[in-house]
Amino acid sequence: MAKERSKGWVHMNNKELCERYSFLIPRNRFTGKISDDFDYSYTELDAMPDGWRKAFGERMCEEIRDALIEANCLDGYRISQIKEKYGTLRWYDFGATQKVYDIISKYEYISGFICQHCGSPYAKEFNDGWISTICENCAKIPHLDWINDTDDRKPIKKSLIITGYSNGESYTREIPVWDTWCAIIEDYLSGKYGDK
Repeated sequence: MAKERSKGWVHMNNKELCERYSFLIPRNRFTGKISDDFDYSYTELDAMPDGWRKAFGERMCEEIRDALIEANCLDGYRISQIKEKYGTLRWYDFGATQKVYDIISKYEYISGFICQHCGSPYAKEFNDGWISTICENCAKIPHLDWINDTDDRKPIKKSLIITGYSNGESYTREIPVWDTWCAIIEDYLSGKYGDK
């Protein structure tokens, strides 16, 4: 009975997420169609590691949604894959604007400082053949071994500087990070998510 209630809660929660963030509805990667048997048991956000989802998953979706609405392209936006790679978030999509790419870049960077298991913003990277971002508490989980006890990384930056080329022209963009980072820390310390 409890299992059925839990399943019902997941479906209800996922339905609410998908109503707010339509891009979280899983779609066929080639046709863009929603499966006829889609029942809200899964959303694209379920592919994000639990800790990152707790720390900033919905916050990231809200920023993406706002940017897509501002550009009048919410209906055409699709997620192709969300995953962890080299200890940080990877978010792949179709139909994004530059502003959405900047939001994604910001959260991919921030994820490198947040435990992918519990969401603690006091995490560091370790490598035991697979690079992960884990806090000290989660490193005590039996199947994880803390490999490198020294962390030479610099503190989180206040903003990212992105450079590149587009249409033969070079560009430089600054993506603010600090305010989002502070909001995540504040949520964590207030007990909004995670174990302090």
